[in-house]
Amino acid sequence: MHITAHEKKMIREISQEIKTYKNFLLTTHQTPDGDGIGCELAFLRLLKKLGKNAIVVNENLSSSVYEFLPGYNDIIDVDEYAQMKFSPDVIIVFDCSHKDRIGKLVSFFPVESKILNIDHHDGNTFFGDINWVCPSCSSVGEMCFFIAHDLEALDNAIAECLYVAILTDTGSFRHHFDLKTIKVVSELIRAGINPEQIADNVYNNNSLACLKLLGHALISIEYDSSINAAWTILYQDTFKKTGAVEQDTEIVIDTLRTIEHVDFVFLVKERKNEVKFSLRSRKGVNVRKIAEMFGGGGHDNAAGFSLKDITVTEALEQFLKKLKARTCDGKNKCD
Repeated sequence: MHITAHEKKMIREISQEIKTYKNFLLTTHQTPDGDGIGCELAFLRLLKKLGKNAIVVNENLSSSVYEFLPGYNDIIDVDEYAQMKFSPDVIIVFDCSHKDRIGKLVSFFPVESKILNIDHHDGNTFFGDINWVCPSCSSVGEMCFFIAHDLEALDNAIAECLYVAILTDTGSFRHHFDLKTIKVVSELIRAGINPEQIADNVYNNNSLACLKLLGHALISIEYDSSINAAWTILYQDTFKKTGAVEQDTEIVIDTLRTIEHVDFVFLVKERKNEVKFSLRSRKGVNVRKIAEMFGGGGHDNAAGFSLKDITVTEALEQFLKKLKARTCDGKNKCD
């Protein structure tokens, strides 16, 4: 399949780093999603197949729906890593536009370690020693396929992890994918994965707490016709009442996205000392540009940002006020 000269150069460069060094630390952004966790676990297996030492360290646990993936139980948290005597030659960061989004693990990065930054966010800050950033790619999982292929390391387990990365980041192939993505998926199927079983594992294994959280969210949906947007709020108390965790919120924003006629939707989450906004586009609104107004980022159709030391009420008022003041076209579609 066709890949650009630049992509070939980056694939060769990253492959050479993998061949050259022995010890690898793999990580992704805080609150890992399917793309981040899928790439981490794919590379964990890939590196071990090649005789390397590798560990996966994340600040937060990923959703329990990914427990079926090979290597999931090998993921460790930052506190556990801090007690280890592991000095990585190379740190590979997947699906992370800014170094700060990795979280407190960054403070444990050895100065001498090389950082490989593999991402597909438009606003990536190129924080690595080697940076492969491909906004046109559907997912980092798609990018990682080409590295695995170049190293001749693709097998069923790696393919399964990469398929989960692509499946989840394209919203089950509903947005941001092209013919190259489909060709990559065909190669993953050729490697022996079972797409039907994977989809069942990912989408039909919600916890009771997760569904209770969804119920609270749906009963509180609000709508503003002046910006043609819908949203809901999840307070810290809601998480306590339902027993849900941060990783359970994906189903909420995905469900909001199904509301008919709205241009975009957003989820407001109350955290300790901050309020987090997750935005999703419905009809061509570039939510990444909206998120950037508040210091955030992401993709054109999926983005987010956080406001520190502010109440939910204050944060929402600030967001709506600034959004309504923004210059938009006649259909409320902001440039």
